[in-house]
This record gives sequence, C-alpha cells and structure tokens, in this order.
Amino acid sequence: MEKHIEFDNSNLHERVYLYLRDKIMQNQLPPGSRISYERLREELGVSKTPLRDAINRLQQDGLVEVRPRSGTYVNTPKVHDIIEIYDVRKSLERTAVQLAAPMIPKEVLESLLDEAEEAEEEIQKGNRERFFIADRNLHQTIIKYSGNKRLITFMDTLEVQIRWFGIIIAKNFDRPTQANDMHKKILQAMYQLDIPQAQRLMEEHIEEIKLYTVADYS
Repeated sequence: MEKHIEFDNSNLHERVYLYLRDKIMQNQLPPGSRISYERLREELGVSKTPLRDAINRLQQDGLVEVRPRSGTYVNTPKVHDIIEIYDVRKSLERTAVQLAAPMIPKEVLESLLDEAEEAEEEIQKGNRERFFIADRNLHQTIIKYSGNKRLITFMDTLEVQIRWFGIIIAKNFDRPTQANDMHKKILQAMYQLDIPQAQRLMEEHIEEIKLYTVADYS
C-alpha cells in the first residue's frame, strides 16, 4: 500500500505549495512535464482545494502553466522571460549595492568572502551545491542591508525564478567558477567602499548570468 506524505493540516495550503515548488526547483518535475492532479491528490492525501491553490500560486511564480483543454504543465522558461527578469534584477541589485555598501558591517563582508573561498574549494572538488548556497546568501545579504523595503519586496517576487534559472548555470562547469570569482571582486570593492566599481561589477555579473542562461535556452 502506497504511503501518503504527511502534512500538518493547520498549514496545509502552504505545505502543499512548498512541496510542489521544491519538486520543480529540484527538477523532480522538469520543465514541460505534465502535472497530474489525481496522482498528486493520491500521493499527498489531500483534497482538490489546497492542491488547486498551490497550483495557482505556482502559476503566479511563473513555474507552472495552465493550458485550457490540455492540462497543467511545469513551465518552460521563454527567452524573453529570462531577459526581462534579469534586466529588472540588474537594476535592483545595482541600487542595492549603492545602498548597502555604507551600511553593511566589515565582518559581514569578511564572512561572505570566506564563504566564497570555501565555495571555490568545493567547486574544484566537483561539488557545486556549496556555490549555490553562497551565491544566494551573498545576494540576499546585500539586498537586506539596502534597507529599502520596496526593493526587498520586489526582489522577493523574483527570487523563485532567479533560483530556478540559476540551476541552468551548472550545465557548464566553468560558470560557477566565473560567478564565484565575480562575487569576490564585488565584495572586495564594497569592503573598500568603492561603490561605483561594486555597482559596475554587479551589473556585469548579472548580465553574464543572463547571457549564459539565454544561450542555454536558445
């Protein structure tokens, strides 16, 4: 007898959403795959309502596509979606660097630099997961120290798709290495309070990621 996933019913809608989002982010439900409501209901042991709500949220996140008279599918990113998201991200993170550089403590920057060094060692061993953790921590820390609530909110809305697109970088082994090197340069410029240089490097960094991602989808 198949065992159901156990959920805390007090927060059922959120847990179903996070469960499905993680399966998509981990590529267990790859782009283009069809989502079976009946199979998920049986697997999770839930009714239609929390499942439908979760699908609606995933559709808002850009992770799921509902096709009339066809079904529900994991979205396949379009080139124009990638370009738009990264162009918005580039502008927001340039501003975040400007706002965060005078505010972020030196010891926080030193900790991020240490994390980048550790990520480099792990990349050389063939472990890229440490890089992705360090990558998100760096960008999220800079955004947090910007102190701009609206900027933080805008970036939160892009976060899921940015993380999803970030997985694409791992297709080419050199890309995490290049991105990690750029992280160190950005942090060093911020440490020295060379804000124009840090902004330029951040823009260059995100533009490179955009071009890599577009190339993999073209």
